[in-house]
Amino acid sequence: MCSPGTANSDAGLVFCCLDDLIAQAETAALSANTHKTYRTGWNSWARWSAANGQKVAKATVKNIQRWLADLYMEGKKLATLRTYLAAVAYKLRSRTGTNPARDHRVRLLLAGLARNAAERGITTRQASPLRREHIQRIAAAVSAPRRNQPGGRLETPEQARERADTDIAMLAVGHDALLRCSELLALTWNDIDHPPDGGLATIWIRRSKTDQNGEGAAVAISGYASQALARLRKAGANPDARIFDFSPSTARRRIKAAARDAGIDPAGISTHSLRVGMAQDLAASGINMSGLMLAGRWHSPKTAALYIRRVQAQHTPAAQHLKTQQPLIPCS
Repeated sequence: MCSPGTANSDAGLVFCCLDDLIAQAETAALSANTHKTYRTGWNSWARWSAANGQKVAKATVKNIQRWLADLYMEGKKLATLRTYLAAVAYKLRSRTGTNPARDHRVRLLLAGLARNAAERGITTRQASPLRREHIQRIAAAVSAPRRNQPGGRLETPEQARERADTDIAMLAVGHDALLRCSELLALTWNDIDHPPDGGLATIWIRRSKTDQNGEGAAVAISGYASQALARLRKAGANPDARIFDFSPSTARRRIKAAARDAGIDPAGISTHSLRVGMAQDLAASGINMSGLMLAGRWHSPKTAALYIRRVQAQHTPAAQHLKTQQPLIPCS
């Protein structure tokens, strides 16, 4: 950090502080998660370069294509390839001349790999939805004492109730507000606003994947979710304390376990299931695409449509026609 002792004059001090400010701003331009992901992508490129006798910084279009092709052959998902490529493009951004990671031939390769994957029947799997009806089922079953691992000690009724209160609040809030995992786990008690007129409570999302500048967003939650939060909050709780103070992996494990307790197949359940479930609930209730995009804070209708495609299939003209048809006579 800049200090008076690092410069011999006021002008030198100003330039020192400006350099510090620029360095801090460049770091802050990307979120901590993005920095971590980009580091993983760049390390992948560095390992490939070393193994193939190439200099990391001397990237060429052909070598980047070969690296991506190798990752694809290893079974890496296309989304991973795109993220890793973005990491390399970011690292090479200051290189003199054109950036090979942004070359059109590299984009053509990814397009070809995507078509190849589609022809092989490989598609992006969406998390199974946890809709309102699922949360009701979970709420009815989640308070039963369980063993958190095979052969482990059975929870006491008090321990089970405390765990259930946390899980129900997490599920209800995450569902109602269509929260991403990072948004859900970042919530503090300060972010909950209960209006004096008794209307719906709102939560304040300080920052998200699509709001890197931290403009924030206010989202309403149901009375059920508000009551779940009220049960969870202890007297004298620190307003700045995180409501759900655990890691993404713990959140995923708890949601899966809660689904399993309610007889819901946990295989496709993830922290994203709450967001998918509310999107489908909104679509089923007749909310149009503009309203859905606003609720989910999506910038693209294409992205929003991916969340509700299974629900939309039930409302196509063909589906409406099929509902009016008499059952066919079984073949003898």
